[in-house]
Amino acid sequence: MMRISFSIIGLVLATAPSLGQGFVNTFGGSTAETGVGVAPAGPGFVVGTGRFISPGIGHQASLLQVDGTGNFPAWEPVPGLVGRSFMQATVVSADGGAFIAGSVIPTGTSTHDAFVARFSANGSQVWITQPQLNGDEQYYTVHALADGGCIAAGVRAPGQGLGHDALVSRFAADGTLAWSTTIDEFSDIEAHAIAIQGNDVMLTGRQQNFGGTSDAWIARLNLAGDIIWTSSWGGVRTEIGRALKAIGPGAFLLAGSTNSDVPLDVTEGRRKDQVYLVAFDLNGDSLWTRAIGDTLFDRRAFALDIAPNGDLLLVGERSPTIGSSDAFAYRLSPLGTIVWERAWDTGDEERLLSISALPDGFVAAGWSFGPASHQVLLVRRDPNGN
Repeated sequence: MMRISFSIIGLVLATAPSLGQGFVNTFGGSTAETGVGVAPAGPGFVVGTGRFISPGIGHQASLLQVDGTGNFPAWEPVPGLVGRSFMQATVVSADGGAFIAGSVIPTGTSTHDAFVARFSANGSQVWITQPQLNGDEQYYTVHALADGGCIAAGVRAPGQGLGHDALVSRFAADGTLAWSTTIDEFSDIEAHAIAIQGNDVMLTGRQQNFGGTSDAWIARLNLAGDIIWTSSWGGVRTEIGRALKAIGPGAFLLAGSTNSDVPLDVTEGRRKDQVYLVAFDLNGDSLWTRAIGDTLFDRRAFALDIAPNGDLLLVGERSPTIGSSDAFAYRLSPLGTIVWERAWDTGDEERLLSISALPDGFVAAGWSFGPASHQVLLVRRDPNGN
């Protein structure tokens, strides 16, 4: 068993923040750290983190624990992973604990093995599993189930030069692999996000086109792992689905990026990415779509959550030029109308990759690249983005 650095909880309780206290903090050393998922943990937060330790050790999946004010950081590596390990997702479980997911390249090998781990509400590791699957596998996302289990999804490379298939796996509450399904289309596919409603499992990601562009890919399965349908949306250029949420009975919302039907930036001679939103039903039919952006910035959404009042909270990056970016957050109405936009510049480049809605705002995690190297970026804001 292992504690997620919750030895600091006594100190956290003594310094519990006031409601809605905001911060924008970075954490890390001189190498590289990335926050890929964030979840409330008692009065503080736990951040799923990918860390590059050293050339000899390589990458290490770790958990970063901070208090409610974004201070007193403590790191712990995820136990049970031998080799170079990569954190990709963190999500709160039904009992107040957390699931994490990613992959590990075992010592002496060159391919990824996907892993999922479950932690209890008090921070102890309940189990960790690496299912024995053929090929190179990585989980990019994980979704908790009401029965204490979870569903993870990502990619599987069946062999050299054969591209990626979407990989979906269900785990029971004790970590047993219930089933694993590979979705193989005519081209390279990646699964980046999961949403579950009743017996329906929805996925989104990207489907590579032969011309080098991609379409936003979606799929519907049931909880038994049966594939009901797959589909995609795309224009003449590139669309990607990065986040997915259920937004009502039989309705789901995809968030990502598009540069197909957008204005030409005559200064740079290219069409910049815009935030891409598609609401759709259980048949895969579009309910509404929206692109948010202009010719001033590339805007890409990487994560989505639903505020207590039903508003949409999106985070990602906006880039005025190639090689420079700021982290951003949007609050939108349930139909995608902008309420406010906020941006944060802490270095040369920033990106937010995960968001969790809170009763008094939200917390988001990602990375900042600047003079102090590549570090975890953690942002907490109130409902007005302040």
